[in-house]
Amino acid sequence: MAKISFWTRIKNFFTGKKQPTLSDVQVKDGIWYAKQNDGNYLLGIDESVYQLMGKITFADFPTQLKDIQVDDDLLDIEGDKSVETLKSPIAGTVIEQNADIGKNIDTLNEPNPQVNWIVKVKPLS
Repeated sequence: MAKISFWTRIKNFFTGKKQPTLSDVQVKDGIWYAKQNDGNYLLGIDESVYQLMGKITFADFPTQLKDIQVDDDLLDIEGDKSVETLKSPIAGTVIEQNADIGKNIDTLNEPNPQVNWIVKVKPLS
């Protein structure tokens, strides 16, 4: 059985419905981001972060995010190999944070967009 790539799994997850919910999946500095049908973006951790850091052992939102600009701090993370601050690849208003990140760090170690997403953002017009 052939192994399905991470990006194929993301695309399959979000296009499993009759109408795709995401388009234009892109990656910038360890963050994947994809546009949803409603025009908002979902942001998550790219597999390159796991390769660089190993298993993520701690994560924290640096502030109570409301409005973010490109390259604003998005998530502070510690791993087996390093400590990093992930930056936002887009500007907009945060409409939802993944509350499970603070409850169970293992959600970030899952290469699955259903669980390792960070925030949902309404982009600037």
